[in-house]
Amino acid sequence: MEYPNDIKPLTGLRFIAASWLLIYFFWKRLGLEGAVPDVVAFGYMGVDLFFILSGFVLAHVYGPQVEAKNYSHKGFIWARLARIYPLHILMLSVMIGLWIVGSKLGFTYDASAFDVSQIPFHIALLQAWGFVNSDGWNFPSWSISAEWFAYLTFPISFYLASKLKNSKIGGLFAVSALFVAIYILTALIGKMELTNMTWEGGILRIIPAFMAGVMLWFVGRDIRLGQKAAYAGVFASFLMLFVAMTIFKSPMMIWFTLAAIVFFFAETSKYENGGICSNKVWVYLGEVSFAMYMVHLPVDILTCKGIMKFATAFHEKHHYICFFAGMTLSLIAAITAHELFEKPVRNFMRTHTPSWIKKGKKSLKPVENAA
Repeated sequence: MEYPNDIKPLTGLRFIAASWLLIYFFWKRLGLEGAVPDVVAFGYMGVDLFFILSGFVLAHVYGPQVEAKNYSHKGFIWARLARIYPLHILMLSVMIGLWIVGSKLGFTYDASAFDVSQIPFHIALLQAWGFVNSDGWNFPSWSISAEWFAYLTFPISFYLASKLKNSKIGGLFAVSALFVAIYILTALIGKMELTNMTWEGGILRIIPAFMAGVMLWFVGRDIRLGQKAAYAGVFASFLMLFVAMTIFKSPMMIWFTLAAIVFFFAETSKYENGGICSNKVWVYLGEVSFAMYMVHLPVDILTCKGIMKFATAFHEKHHYICFFAGMTLSLIAAITAHELFEKPVRNFMRTHTPSWIKKGKKSLKPVENAA
């Protein structure tokens, strides 16, 4: 059974991924790690959830165009730039401004995190391609750099997955083997855990996750589990995620459960109620999740670092208040950035496509909430 044009549960799931990441960040940032629950400790894998979601949603939005030979890669790249680049540049500019002002006010910063020589790589979205020596500036944007790699190579990912679509079990096995192989190789050769890689070569981290999302779309569009089975799958996937985090503490197992969560969330969209997390509130929160992720470091610097600078005693006694303040202010800042900047600039770019991109095959209008 085909998916609806707009798979709303996956938009809502993006907010869950962003919240998981921010809980992890602020918990660790505010010195609460001594009592950190396992479900928080693995919050950094919210990025892997985003990567799988991205492959699934982009396959859903643009895959039919590829199959109908109506796909324009130039149009696709322009739409993706409109989606991620304006807010990325704005937050990079904010971080540069905070660094300049903060330095004059006497704040101290890690020199490796504010290396001016790295700025060109951030502008070019190459900071996760192995060209820099540390996380720097608005460091969450490393994942946008990895996404950029996935966008540029989308036709290859889709082509490879399409060759496996007639043997769905074989296709899922192949993608799983790809993840395991890269996971083992990065551990043996690079002495790094794949699901922890950021600036060291985050593009390796997105390759199997993005491919998994594309492959899961091919699997899901041709089957119908039934509504009860779809919801049961969501419940079972979250249960397995909890087990993977608390008992096995295995990033590899967590990765596979995240893929299952994406698949079963999407399955719930095929039925009349629209699926889990598909009401207006969840969908809107999912729409602002990208901004929420991109603004949380500047929010941290302006709030938490300020509290530590001028009210250390308050922070030490009320660090949980600081934690919830950071989460709440990140959401408020995200909504503001989304409404006043991200969405208007994105819409402007999409309605003012350069003429050299318009030439050639006409691309269908992208879904507004494409990951």
